[in-house]
Amino acid sequence: MAYTIPVKIYEKLEEKLGKETALVVVEALEESIRKAFEETQERQKATIIEELKKELASKYDIELVKKEIDAVRKEIEYLQREIKKDLKIITIILLAVIILLNQNSIEFIAKLLGLLK
Repeated sequence: MAYTIPVKIYEKLEEKLGKETALVVVEALEESIRKAFEETQERQKATIIEELKKELASKYDIELVKKEIDAVRKEIEYLQREIKKDLKIITIILLAVIILLNQNSIEFIAKLLGLLK
């Protein structure tokens, strides 16, 4: 980024210091300002990069999340299988209780199974 000293300032320096000295001073000031701008830009770039690194997910972060999702899926599948087992057991127990507590249900079940006409 180029930066130039305003003409009015150059003219004032030229009046006080002379043409050659003013030119040297202005060139030195412009170079100094240019370097300061460049250094500031580099610091800003480095700061922005560091901030983005903190905010954006890396490939490693994404892989960790994928592994966690897979673990959760496996846990859900396991729980679904366990629930089905528990439901089967509860159903069998419920049928047994109904049969034991209700004598008419034995006849009904026998008719359903074709054992009784």
